[in-house]
Amino acid sequence: MSNLLLSIIVPVSDAGSTLSRTLASIVASDLSRSAFEVIVVDDASTDGSAQIAARYADTVMRLSGSKCGAAYARNRGAEIARGNVIAFVDPDIVVHADTLPRMLRRLSTQSSIDAVTASHAQPDPADGWLSQYWKLLHRLGERAKGTSANVASPCAAIRRDVFLAMGMYDEWRFASASLEGIELGNRLEAQGHGAMLVRDADVQPLRAWNVIQMIREVWRRSALLARSLGYHRTRESVPSEVVFTLSRPAAPAFAAVCALALSAAIVPQPSVLVTLAFILIGAAIINGRATAYFARERGWGFALALAPLHLLMQCVSGLGLCAGWVLRDAIGDRKPDATTQAYAEVGHETWPPVPRSSGR
Repeated sequence: MSNLLLSIIVPVSDAGSTLSRTLASIVASDLSRSAFEVIVVDDASTDGSAQIAARYADTVMRLSGSKCGAAYARNRGAEIARGNVIAFVDPDIVVHADTLPRMLRRLSTQSSIDAVTASHAQPDPADGWLSQYWKLLHRLGERAKGTSANVASPCAAIRRDVFLAMGMYDEWRFASASLEGIELGNRLEAQGHGAMLVRDADVQPLRAWNVIQMIREVWRRSALLARSLGYHRTRESVPSEVVFTLSRPAAPAFAAVCALALSAAIVPQPSVLVTLAFILIGAAIINGRATAYFARERGWGFALALAPLHLLMQCVSGLGLCAGWVLRDAIGDRKPDATTQAYAEVGHETWPPVPRSSGR
């Protein structure tokens, strides 16, 4: 592991409220400070993030003009990185002291693995219950069997030569932080490069979530996944993705709705409270695995209180997937802007990146 010089790239855009804790945790890692460099790429922040970064980072790259997105920022940081391995760390997480060493150890001892991703730590009990739900949802997904080729959020590391050879992140299709890491992971596995989730290397997310933010995130991820990446192929390589955690019970849920609709035709109409009780009980049964997991982690009161929220997220995910499939069939995948397309037509494949195809 000592021969691996690590470049840690932190893309930031108006994350001043958490950036200091993130960078402090990186610097406090169980790695020798001479063994890694910290590169912060400031994506047109207006809140002083660059000034905060200057207290910890070896290099601060400031991008001016309009915001370009995390994929773009990570790519610019990778272009100036000196390490044999590049780690991408989100600006709103705390890296535990042994997280980066464990990830590097996995890369140094398993030559067949070229990229690794950290897992989510247990949520802080001080977090609000909505944030605890969102973080536990990610941990539930990480219990799924299979690989996890998501080379991005919240913390991932990849061999630099492999990252550059693969063309880096697809920054034109993923202008906002979303599924660019999964798309890169799919490309890696298609070319025979191993990628995996390191379950004993975890990070602590700091972001607080509310219902509106979760709805937007689930909708965006679901629609983009169905339209650009393909549901079935991506589920095989990244079973931990939150969209799959929400959509796995979709078939039994649909069957339950049909049964309820049929019974309504032959059973006298019950009261609103009875109907609501049946819906919640049905949701808990259909989501038995998730309900049991939430109960085990936070108690049955927490798990039952989450049932309506979890059902809502599943509905949003289902609608988002349908919207993505419709857009894919009616319009096709997202197209690059005119400048990117012009570069592609003359054969320039380094900058801007050339569109890449993705199967269903």
